[in-house]
Amino acid sequence: MNVSRTPHIRPRMNPVRQAEGEGILRMLLLALAVALPLATLAYLKVQEVRMAYRMSELRLNLQREEERTRTLLMDRSRLQRDDAVQTFDQKQGMQPRKQSHFIPKSFTREDQRMAKLGPVSSGL
Repeated sequence: MNVSRTPHIRPRMNPVRQAEGEGILRMLLLALAVALPLATLAYLKVQEVRMAYRMSELRLNLQREEERTRTLLMDRSRLQRDDAVQTFDQKQGMQPRKQSHFIPKSFTREDQRMAKLGPVSSGL
């Protein structure tokens, strides 16, 4: 029983099946062509939202910095004004109180020395 086998040659794809494969490929390409711009738009929208959050944080930080700068400038001008007032008051012979306000000296050392020299006439 010597039967020789003849090689069986497979026929290539049927033209009908090839057309189906091309149709599926075209549908996938169409879906991809529609999905890529939509995915790009979604990505850009997400980036826009992230940038909006960052911008709001930056604006808030800038407002805080401006407020700090304004406060520091006001404190500096108050300090300069207080220093100027203090030097003027010291030149005018005023003496600081405990609350750091200035009041005129009522009795200086010269006044006390003059009071010891003699009685003051009351003028009555």
